[in-house]
Amino acid sequence: MLISRLLSFSLFFLCIAPISGNAQIYKWVDKDGVTHYSTAKSAPNAQRAELPDIMRAEVKLPKVTSTTCAKHGGANCAAGPDGDGSVICYDGFRDASPRFSFVCSAPKLEISDVSEVLGDGSFSVFVRNSKPIEATKPALVYQPAGGSAVMLQGPDKIDGFGVGEFVAPPQTLSTQTARPTTAQLVLSCLNCPQ
Repeated sequence: MLISRLLSFSLFFLCIAPISGNAQIYKWVDKDGVTHYSTAKSAPNAQRAELPDIMRAEVKLPKVTSTTCAKHGGANCAAGPDGDGSVICYDGFRDASPRFSFVCSAPKLEISDVSEVLGDGSFSVFVRNSKPIEATKPALVYQPAGGSAVMLQGPDKIDGFGVGEFVAPPQTLSTQTARPTTAQLVLSCLNCPQ
């Protein structure tokens, strides 16, 4: 019975107790001139501190927009990074937000089209560089199912945002006339990421 009354009293006290955020703050200056603040009046010269009310404010953040070089002729990797590490555009625009180290570190080669197979068994593959940095020594290998790999003939480089054509030699597809799939083509270059 006594325990249940103590529990009831404790719960009642917790419900009506003031929130600790409303605790009084005291301020005093010690003998060295250092000002101290505390929730306890721990010094004889401590006085009640006059603090400003903490108010909640509604803050609206400005809309952040990312500016690229898309409308400025593309990123000019040859110009090097801007002072803040961003790219400089071909028209001289310097307020672009993409980082030079990400945009201009390596080319990105993609197969954009594979031609139909010609009567002599040859075909062409068009490769696009979607980055502004030149791809050095690009190579394209055709790996037919159940056959030996064939190196396609192509350019020694693909300029930034450029396209290169790779040609399979005649008789590459002498037994089939179906166009090769991109899964059968392996693309690489000397400075491409692995």
